[in-house]
Amino acid sequence: MIGCWRRWRRRNPGAPVWRLLLWESIRHIAFLAMFLAYRVRSFGHRNVPADGPVLLLCNHQSYLDLLALGSALPHRHFFAMARKTLFRSRHFGGLIRGLNAFEVDQERGDIRAIRTAIELLKAGQMVLIFPEGSRTPDGTVQGFQEGVMLLIRRARPTIVPAALEGPYDAWPIGRKRPRLNARVAVEFGNPIPAEELLKLDSRQVLDQLAQQIETMRLQLRERLKTQSDGRFPRSAERLTP
Repeated sequence: MIGCWRRWRRRNPGAPVWRLLLWESIRHIAFLAMFLAYRVRSFGHRNVPADGPVLLLCNHQSYLDLLALGSALPHRHFFAMARKTLFRSRHFGGLIRGLNAFEVDQERGDIRAIRTAIELLKAGQMVLIFPEGSRTPDGTVQGFQEGVMLLIRRARPTIVPAALEGPYDAWPIGRKRPRLNARVAVEFGNPIPAEELLKLDSRQVLDQLAQQIETMRLQLRERLKTQSDGRFPRSAERLTP
């Protein structure tokens, strides 16, 4: 019993019990909703270390991404940046703070948000970053922003690349409401020590990670096509290798 309690607390070290319960409640609701609506599939969640600082890097397809990622990780909670306008509502802002969100000003370089992410990583937490900076306009992985390298240099976390496919079909940028006729999948890649990446040039690291996640996304795409007899997903594929 004590061992089970300790493993449960390891999902978010130092968090109050109410926050752990809130996350787990929302995670189960999110999983049920995503499974019923999109038959969400996840692969490789055991690649995410159970302890220590982890920088989770994922492509950004739609507003559904956080639900898909959170529901796919049964053993670890993550912190994520959220644009500051979401915190204007006292109730909604309080809810997402309880779910480990912290503010970022997307209109300018937000040093405070970067510092918060570094502090969380140094405290042994997992931080989710969408390194493209915004949702994809066409479903493919866009270029990664330089701020990712600052987090890697300063906090020296384990980096876990993750890929999503399907959320763009379900709720692409510019659409007011999500569709229900879509399929969603998420995959977590092999962990990468920070020291391994810091041997390389910054641009080389960012391009390498972006290509790895795009490759994972295309592999998920093929899985979804096979499982749905070619019906899903419908979004455009990258035309160049």
